[in-house]
Amino acid sequence: MDESIHGVAVGFFAQNIFKTFPTEKQQELTLWGYEYLLDLYQNEMKYTDDLYAETGLSPEVKKYVRYNANKALMNLGLDTMFPDEEVNPVVMNGISNTGSTYDFFSQKGATYAVAKVAPITDDTFKF
Repeated sequence: MDESIHGVAVGFFAQNIFKTFPTEKQQELTLWGYEYLLDLYQNEMKYTDDLYAETGLSPEVKKYVRYNANKALMNLGLDTMFPDEEVNPVVMNGISNTGSTYDFFSQKGATYAVAKVAPITDDTFKF
């Protein structure tokens, strides 16, 4: 939920700034944005292949990369670049901002929660 809020907020501010530019500049920036995103996307596809080739997960990861790129475009008030496709439900559950169950690392849930931790000492490693 935290990252979703950041994306929406930054997109909202960017849209307001974008509206202050003349139409010609808006068109120029829009074209630049799509070209830049495509460049980033092609880089991410290569990186994904390098990182996930041996696991067989590259196609699933690439679906999420396209989903994420489309979300960024929507946050900026732009049309999506990639067709809709089903992202693995396990991945979508991991980024879902509904529910109130938390895990320690992402603090996933509908509200923030303070993690409870204990300091590490030498005794921590005595089993």
